[in-house]
Amino acid sequence: MKVALISPNNPYNIFRVPEMFKVAARLSPWMQVHARAAFPGLNLAIIAAITPPDIEVRIIDESVEPIDFDCDADLIGITGMTNMAPVAYRIADEFRRRGKKVVLGGVHVTVCADEAQAHADAVVVGEAEPVWRELLQDFQRGELKPRYRAPLFDMKGYGVPRRDLLKQEMYLFPSTVETGRGCPFDCDFCSVSRTAGRSYRFRPTEEVLEDVASLKNRWVFFVDDIINGHRQHALQLFRALKGKGLKWAGQATVMIARDEELLDAAVEAGCRGLFIGFETFSSPNFKKLGKPDNWRARFFEACEALHKKNVAIWGGFVFGLDTDTVDSLRETVKLAAAAHLDFAQFSRLTPLPGTAQWKQFNAEGRLTETDWSKYNFQSVCYVPKQMNADELNRAVTEAWREFYSFRTVPRRLMATRPPVTKGNLILWALNLGISRIVQQYRSKEPVRSSNQPASVFEKMSRETA
Repeated sequence: MKVALISPNNPYNIFRVPEMFKVAARLSPWMQVHARAAFPGLNLAIIAAITPPDIEVRIIDESVEPIDFDCDADLIGITGMTNMAPVAYRIADEFRRRGKKVVLGGVHVTVCADEAQAHADAVVVGEAEPVWRELLQDFQRGELKPRYRAPLFDMKGYGVPRRDLLKQEMYLFPSTVETGRGCPFDCDFCSVSRTAGRSYRFRPTEEVLEDVASLKNRWVFFVDDIINGHRQHALQLFRALKGKGLKWAGQATVMIARDEELLDAAVEAGCRGLFIGFETFSSPNFKKLGKPDNWRARFFEACEALHKKNVAIWGGFVFGLDTDTVDSLRETVKLAAAAHLDFAQFSRLTPLPGTAQWKQFNAEGRLTETDWSKYNFQSVCYVPKQMNADELNRAVTEAWREFYSFRTVPRRLMATRPPVTKGNLILWALNLGISRIVQQYRSKEPVRSSNQPASVFEKMSRETA
C-alpha cells in the first residue's frame, strides 16, 4: 500500500522565501541559501512517523515541489489552512477524478467538516494521530468511514517525525520541533484553543531530546504556540536542552521576560529569538501586558529585559479590532519602533471560522466574504467598527512601510544591534530584505520567489482573473 500526504502551497505566508531573504543566508552556515520555503510543516511528517512500516509514504509539500497528480499512491491525504481550503478541495477533486481515494484533515476541516465532506472520501475532525492507524486499516479492508472524530492527542509516542521524507535542503530553516500543544488564552480571533484545546499537553522530555538529537541542522525553531505556557515544564525542558549545541527560536508570551530564572534557562539552552504576540495596545480586555494603567511601562520593560539577554524579538500585532482606530494603530507602530523590536508583523484581523470573532461578526451581519481564500490575514473580510475597510488596509500598509522604512530600520537596530557581529549583520540583512520587499510590493499580491514551482493556487487565480 502507498500513501501520499500533501500540503498545498500558501503564497501569503512566510513559508515562501523571497530572494532578498537569501542574502542573510550567505552570512550563516545554518541558513540554506537555495531554499524555496522558510520552514517545513511537521504535521505530515508526524503522521508519516506513526504510519505502519509496511505502508510506503510520500510527502509532497507544494511550497518546494509541484504536486504529482500521476503518483501511484492508493490513498491521498491532504491538509490545509482556511485560506487554502479552496485549493485543497481542488486538489482533492482532481485526485478523485483520477480514481484515487482522498482523506481531508486539518484545522479548517475540523471546523467545517460538512463542507469538506463533499470533496473527500473521508474527513478527520480533530487531531489525526489517534485515528490514523484505524483509518488506514479501514481503507485496507475497503471499509473507509466518511468521518473520523479524534480526541485530543496526549502527545506521547509519535517518536521522531519522518523528516527524511521532506526535501530538507529546500528550507531556509529545516529543523522544526514540537514539544507541546494547546493554549489557555482563548483569544477571540484565534483558533488554537478551539482546535488544540485550552489546556497544555506535552511530549515527554526524553522524546523531545531524542528528536533534537536526530537533527542535522542545529538551528531549531520550536513550533509550539507558547513555549513557556507551563512554567515548570518549560524550565525542565530548557535545562534538559542546555549543552546540546542548539541555537533556537520559538513562540512565547511576554511573561517570559518577567521571569528571570526561566529566561536565563532559555538563553542557556540556546534561545536566540522569540515571537511574541503583543496583539493590540488598544483593547482593555487583553491582559498580556498587565493592567490598563501600566501596560506601556511593562511593554518597554519586557523588551529591554529580552534585549539584555541578546534575545531577538519578533512582535506580532493584530489590526482591526473593534477597539482600534486609525490613530491607535499609528501609535502601535511608533511604540513598536521605540521599543527597538527586531522584527514586527502587522496582520489584518481575520475572523477564522470556529472562532468567537467569526461567530460574533456572523451574528452581527458584519462578514463580507464567503470565499475562504480571502481569509489570509491580508484581506479585510468584515466590516470594521471604527474605520472602513480601505482605512484599515491603508493602516496596515503604512505600518509595514514605516516600521521597515530605510529611515526606521537603522534607528531601531543601532540601539540594540549595531552591525559589529555576524549575528547582528544577519538581523540587519533580514530587516533590509523585508524593507526591500515592503517597498517593492505595494499590492496584496503574494510575494513570489523565482525558483518556486507554480502552485495550484496560482493556476486557480489565473483562471478567475
